[in-house]
Amino acid sequence: MIDKLKSLWRQISRESDRALLPADSRQVRPLTIVVSIMCALGCLAGLGASAGFRAANTWTSDLKSAMSVVVQSPRTDEDLTRAAQIVGRIQGVTRSEAMSRERAKELLRNYGTDMGATLDALPVPRLIEVGVVAGQTNVKADIEKALKAAGFTMVVDDHSRFTGEVLRTSTVVRIVAIMALVALVVAAIATIAFAARAALETRREAVNILHLVGAKDSFVAREVQIRFLRLGFVAGLLGANAAGVIALIGSTVFAFGASDFTSGAPLLNWTDLWILLVAPLVTACASAVAADLAARATLRDLV
Repeated sequence: MIDKLKSLWRQISRESDRALLPADSRQVRPLTIVVSIMCALGCLAGLGASAGFRAANTWTSDLKSAMSVVVQSPRTDEDLTRAAQIVGRIQGVTRSEAMSRERAKELLRNYGTDMGATLDALPVPRLIEVGVVAGQTNVKADIEKALKAAGFTMVVDDHSRFTGEVLRTSTVVRIVAIMALVALVVAAIATIAFAARAALETRREAVNILHLVGAKDSFVAREVQIRFLRLGFVAGLLGANAAGVIALIGSTVFAFGASDFTSGAPLLNWTDLWILLVAPLVTACASAVAADLAARATLRDLV
């Protein structure tokens, strides 16, 4: 098996032009550019999907590890502090902090409710910010039970509505990214198949001569396959490098303009390198398979 792989590599890396499919820059260069662009777009789709998954996981993790308790009555500062102390003693709660009126007003102003003196006259919500251990499912019920027993009327928000929206958005991102990736792969395969068929049809006389001297279709198809395997690998390298540079520039721009909401979800991560490393191999294999199938079908029509 190793000897066969070495033999195939020597044939791929051989610099001398092949008699059947000599390297013609006027034909090879445009095809390489087209396949490189498709590979780059595929890598960017994969990197975008990975960044979307990572952002969704970060946001849902933050939402699931926090709760908000809206104390409806009693509403005094002393009662709010007492409620926060009760919540802090519940198992699974890591943080319980009563939000001051000034902090609540600041949050309202951030949401565009800057009404000056009118805001001071409004009944500002009395909130308790609660941090919970990830994976705890009964904390909400325990908080409600403990505060009701202490005489409080409250509403506990576990942010499940926002988590569901984030998860639905993440699902849409995944579907769109997968569909874009599949479309690019199909387009690349169709392009390679068309190029392989055109290359053989333009060399019809050479193919007929090879058949006359005893060459089989498998030999001719193998020559075509190796030629496009090499072209696909080179185009994949160029496309992966271009996608990496574009993603790096985008990640830098994104980092400069990130807000508190997006700063925890980096656009590019070291774990995404496998996408760029695998892309040339996938492009080469897809090119080889497409060229082989197209060559065999074309040879049946030529003979």
